[in-house]
Order: sequence, then structure tokens, then C-alpha cells
Amino acid sequence: MKLYRIDKLAKRDGAVVKKKHVLAASDKDAVQQASHSEDCPICEVLRDGQKVGSVL
Repeated sequence: MKLYRIDKLAKRDGAVVKKKHVLAASDKDAVQQASHSEDCPICEVLRDGQKVGSVL
């Protein structure tokens, strides 16, 4: 399991409104968790400070 951070954005490429940490087995799994979250109509998923995916 790896630690990922999900940043909820105000708008695409906008300011971070909320941050949340999740554990996931892979980058794909972390993005899938973000897409199912009620907090994330627009989110970025980061691992070790690097963007691995986004939900738009």
C-alpha cells in the first residue's frame, strides 16, 4: 500500500480547497477512490508530491 494525497480544487488548475490522504495499492486505485468520493467533483491525486491523475 502507498500513501496518496487527494487535493480538492475550486476549479480546474485552481486553488486547493481541501486535502485528504488515502492508502491505495496503485495509482489507478487511488484515482478510482478519488472519483468515487463525494468531495471530488474536481480533484488531483498525488504520490510523493507528483501528480499521478485527476478527476474532472
